[in-house]
Amino acid sequence: MRGALLLLPLLAACGSGGGDTVAALGCSGELRLRNQGPVMVEQAFVSARGPGDWGPDLLAPGTLPPGAEQVVRGTPGRNAVRIVFANGRAAEIPSLDVCATPSLGIQPTGLLASR
Repeated sequence: MRGALLLLPLLAACGSGGGDTVAALGCSGELRLRNQGPVMVEQAFVSARGPGDWGPDLLAPGTLPPGAEQVVRGTPGRNAVRIVFANGRAAEIPSLDVCATPSLGIQPTGLLASR
């Protein structure tokens, strides 16, 4: 019984979505972007504060051509992600856990998160 009680604070912290706890468990907040579509990606944003508070373009000063991939860094835990294509179209995921799904496929039909 005592062992189970010692696990409770750890389990509670894991479920709370706290970035510090997630980072302590080995998540760096890295997100691998893979451009699997035919259109160049001009901008990528990852924000722990959510849509509307994007911050800097994480690809600047470069871009992500079709077939290429690049690792960007968000905050460990849940982040909003926005991708802007060269044709002006954009795609967003309002809440992506970058620790559970650290890879993002950028496809012509949208964004696909995976391990």
